[in-house]
Amino acid sequence: MTDPASKTSPSSVSDALNAELEAYNRAFTELELPWRWDAQTFRQLLAVAAERDCVGAYVERNQAHLLRVYEKTFLRDLVLSAKERYRQEMHSGVS
Repeated sequence: MTDPASKTSPSSVSDALNAELEAYNRAFTELELPWRWDAQTFRQLLAVAAERDCVGAYVERNQAHLLRVYEKTFLRDLVLSAKERYRQEMHSGVS
């Protein structure tokens, strides 16, 4: 028998997805990338790639011209670093 308290509610899943989405979009803004993901785009990327490689999947599908200049892992790591800085600022209360 499953404990009802252990189940994740749809609203908490949605909140977590929105928080991650906001972190990605803030990272794009910080890096002056003209990208903006919506929930549908993020869900599609999660369906084809692990969260850690959503940026790589996005670049391959929508910004392939960048791969002539940058390595996919470089772009991914750059965005993930900016995303992590944003998350740390949010947890520390810095705006």
